[in-house]
Amino acid sequence: MTERDAPTDPSRRRFLALAGVGLAGALAGCGYRPGGGDLSWESSLGGGGLFGPGDRWFLPAGDWLFVVRNQSGRTFDFEDDAWREFENAEVTGLDPAGDARFEAETDRQATGVPAVTETSVFVPVEGGRVTAIDRDRAAFDRDDPTADAVGSDGDEVDEPDPVRWRTDAVAASADGGTGAGGGSADTPPERAVDAVRAGERLAVAVTRDGAAVLDAESGDRAFALAEAWPDAADRSPLSLSPDRVAVDGDAVWVALADGDAEGARIARFDAAGERSATRPIEAGVDWLTVVDDTVVVAADGGPSMRGFDRDLTRRFVLDVPAPTDRPLVGPASGDDDPGRRVYLHRGELVRALDVAAGEVAWEHAGLPASRPTAVDDRGIYGVGGGSARGAESGPAIVAVGADGDDRWSAPLPEGVRVEELFAVGDRLIVVDDEELYGFRAAPGERWSLL
Repeated sequence: MTERDAPTDPSRRRFLALAGVGLAGALAGCGYRPGGGDLSWESSLGGGGLFGPGDRWFLPAGDWLFVVRNQSGRTFDFEDDAWREFENAEVTGLDPAGDARFEAETDRQATGVPAVTETSVFVPVEGGRVTAIDRDRAAFDRDDPTADAVGSDGDEVDEPDPVRWRTDAVAASADGGTGAGGGSADTPPERAVDAVRAGERLAVAVTRDGAAVLDAESGDRAFALAEAWPDAADRSPLSLSPDRVAVDGDAVWVALADGDAEGARIARFDAAGERSATRPIEAGVDWLTVVDDTVVVAADGGPSMRGFDRDLTRRFVLDVPAPTDRPLVGPASGDDDPGRRVYLHRGELVRALDVAAGEVAWEHAGLPASRPTAVDDRGIYGVGGGSARGAESGPAIVAVGADGDDRWSAPLPEGVRVEELFAVGDRLIVVDDEELYGFRAAPGERWSLL
């Protein structure tokens, strides 16, 4: 989070933001060329129900930013002519312009980190349940005149249910999928799903002491980790962190502490729960991630990085510090792609790990790890001091290319702090409390008059 003086009044912040947009528009006719870091739009999340917003999670995915927010309040049931209380989660999808083009709700409040794929948004909710939302069914076109169409009788046309499936993942994991012993609709089980890790075929509901693997399309149970890895219970204590679980195609990767020893064990499971590869590691594991055909693992405490192929044969070992949390991974950037990067951010330094080459491609100072960062195919963005690279004094958004070169730096509008930062299409979206700011991500001739 960037430092700032006392919080600026939201209305003043909105005025300053919109004034910047208006100034850009006025200068456009004089040859003004907006570029990287220029403010494009400002909006507010709002909502949250009668009792205000609850926990929230942000999920960037290409040209979308999905926001999952718990909400509670009262709504009027016109059929029963009565007020009803509700507690659930609202799922909204924003495009690069900050417009909502995706809306859905779950039947319960979210309890952990959701996941998003090309086709679905998976939300862990109360009672050990996972709700899968179909992205196509929940999306809408704001410019479509038939979006709010009514039938010939004057009634609204029924829209398809955006919820693809609901599965009691904890119950399935605990009792082999019968649902018995996992609680009922009135008394949900106490164990919660901490996070979902998902791919196009499989979704994994991760709890503190286990995981249930589900078919991503149907929600049917594929297998439970305790069944597929029965001797995992001997690795005491069995504490499964979401950062030590990854999904890649038809494979699920898991790292567990190796009993009373200092090390860990990594395993790969196929969609049927068959353990197809396993490997011991002499050190503990903070996190693992899969990039193309390489499993990248951070040793406990971050003293080294290791890479393995899909059969868990070692590809590389690097003695470089790593973050304790799973890092951001940049997507491929096209024909001239220098290789997908894993951005290792620790202290004031970012290291770009070229996974294909098995080496650190470059290092860059000036982006504190205590402040948010975002990545896209162009590189990495962060919040740094504005005195460097031509920016004015004060906090600034800094863009570093995938090749490690400085791209641009731009001061933040007065009073705007960066609680979260996301790269969405050609925009950088800054979250400041309930306010959202969209900045241009592409470089250009900022502040130029022709």
